[in-house]
Amino acid sequence: MESPEPAVESRGRRARERFVHFASDALLRLYFRRVEVVGADRIPPQGPIVVVANHVNGLLDPMFVFGPLAIPARMLGKSTLWRIPVIAQLADLAGGIPVYRRMDKGVDPARNVEAFAAAHAVLARGDALAIFPEGISHDEPRLQPLKTGAARIVLEAERKHGPLGVRIVPVGLVFEGREKFRSRALVVVGEPIDPAPELAMADEIAAVRALTARIAGAIESVTLNYASWEEARLVELGADLLERESDAAGPRPRMVREFALRRALLAALGRLRASHAGEVAEAVEAARSYERLLRAARLTDEQVKATVPWRLALGLFSLAAARLLLTAPVAIVGTALNVVPWMLVHAISKLFRDEPNQISTYRLFPGIALYPATWIGESIAAARELGAAAGVAVGVVAPFAGWVALRWHERRRILWRETRAFLLLRGRRSVAAELRARRARVEAAIGRLAGYLRGEDGAPNAASRS
Repeated sequence: MESPEPAVESRGRRARERFVHFASDALLRLYFRRVEVVGADRIPPQGPIVVVANHVNGLLDPMFVFGPLAIPARMLGKSTLWRIPVIAQLADLAGGIPVYRRMDKGVDPARNVEAFAAAHAVLARGDALAIFPEGISHDEPRLQPLKTGAARIVLEAERKHGPLGVRIVPVGLVFEGREKFRSRALVVVGEPIDPAPELAMADEIAAVRALTARIAGAIESVTLNYASWEEARLVELGADLLERESDAAGPRPRMVREFALRRALLAALGRLRASHAGEVAEAVEAARSYERLLRAARLTDEQVKATVPWRLALGLFSLAAARLLLTAPVAIVGTALNVVPWMLVHAISKLFRDEPNQISTYRLFPGIALYPATWIGESIAAARELGAAAGVAVGVVAPFAGWVALRWHERRRILWRETRAFLLLRGRRSVAAELRARRARVEAAIGRLAGYLRGEDGAPNAASRS
């Protein structure tokens, strides 16, 4: 019969996991305008699993495992996180396991024996681990070389405590704009990996290397990996063009469709580089030239390609402006009650403007402490000055009005950007003409490559294979 202590501990752990799931999901859906998930049915319903994912958006990345995927995993993270107030407490709440990296100052790598033992124990209980095997959060356009830790943990746990039936679940995190608040994110789950072939190998070092290579291939299959950021832009534009030409828009969510098309184009570019290197280079240069002018004009490709008549534009502007006017009183109150923490969070995130993979972390996590602390302080001040009822009212209104203000400012910025783009493209015809000419060159270059893909030069049709 189970003793009361383990039962209580188990209930406490489940309660903590539910809270971490709810909080992660809520915060991500606050930070991102939309989070799409594909392949969640591939996650094994039971048995020990190790989630392995790419790492390009700092401390937001683990939250996709806890939140949208709802996997109650113990996360392995660098030990230096436990030196940071608030983040250290959150890491403990999520059941994090510190890893002691040689690159970190003042760290004893010998303590990784403890980390590996804790990870083995998790798998032996049939629970889940989550690891970012690149070892760092980065700003590169492709997956970085993997550390061997994930493979070692799986193989050692199976040999010490097995057979456990561990499965490795690859997860890809794809972002519309990592550093942009209220952008979109996509979570892609790949086919689980069975480590049985490596467990059968007599050479343990060779087994670790082989399994690490398979993990790398699996993560690459659920992510977008570009040779350069210029190639990334080319693929983005090409996917948009092919989608419009083929009328590919369907019931699947937008980012899922874009991901499939971009994967197909990336595979095709890999083949075309061998047979049509000149055309590929021309397309990349055309995309680079177009991107430079877009940035100089502070416009987006969608704004350049849009053709909205004056009458329709005026109607859309009037509707959006009316909505802003109606909600302005609540937005003003919400802004006033939340301006101090907003300014502090903005100042903190600016310190990391040269590290796009960290900006989201330092926008979200300081806010977890600063916003509630501000609401509590404002409630106490209101209660002292105006009475208990006023204090309660401020405590209730501050978060609600803050949310309204958040959406209000989001819509205001969108209205300003779209109005500016509309007037610029119609008022400065030379700029509009040059942008459309450069875009046409990109389309022509992509069209030639698409021709090869359709078999005009004997190349396979990658788009149809997606």
